[in-house]
Amino acid sequence: MENLNLNAQIRNTEEKNKEIRAAKMIPAVVYWKKQEPIAIKIDYSEFLKLFRISWESHIINIKIEKKSIEVLVHDIQREPVNWDFQHIDFIAITKGEKVHTKIHLSFVGNSKAVKEGAILEEHIKELDVKVLPKDLVDSFEVDLSKLVEIGDVIRISDLAISDKFEIHANDDDIVVSANKPAKVEVEAPVVAETPVEETK
Repeated sequence: MENLNLNAQIRNTEEKNKEIRAAKMIPAVVYWKKQEPIAIKIDYSEFLKLFRISWESHIINIKIEKKSIEVLVHDIQREPVNWDFQHIDFIAITKGEKVHTKIHLSFVGNSKAVKEGAILEEHIKELDVKVLPKDLVDSFEVDLSKLVEIGDVIRISDLAISDKFEIHANDDDIVVSANKPAKVEVEAPVVAETPVEETK
């Protein structure tokens, strides 16, 4: 995995979040298991650029003054209308201990069933896992070429995922399916009756 760095500043607890956001910064917190959390703020555009390639499963090296901390994104709060970042929770990594995170699914390949008219439906887009930090990956691949006929499905058990990952889901859960296209019923147009004039 690519090493990702993010600069941060210690946040004064008297600073209001509204003022931080107005300065194009994001209020954030770094949490530890056995230490007090640290309130920080990070540059909005820097985090946006990083998050586009990192998601939750990528280790980020946060630089706070002279300290350097390896973290994962734990929780993100967004503005419901424009989807802007409002607050970020990071969790510090302890080497040798498994981390709990989400790993996105990457859908690759072409489905014969879809080429023949099936509708592709993605049921699961990410997996909740526990794994050692050194074994983290950016995504798990889902090979759509396995969907050969209409009605075929790919389950979690069909994915080539290493046993290093402790997956918090059922093996039988469907990840993606090639569904039969729904029939579109076309209603016959309603023809208005023309009134017949009475003859005198």
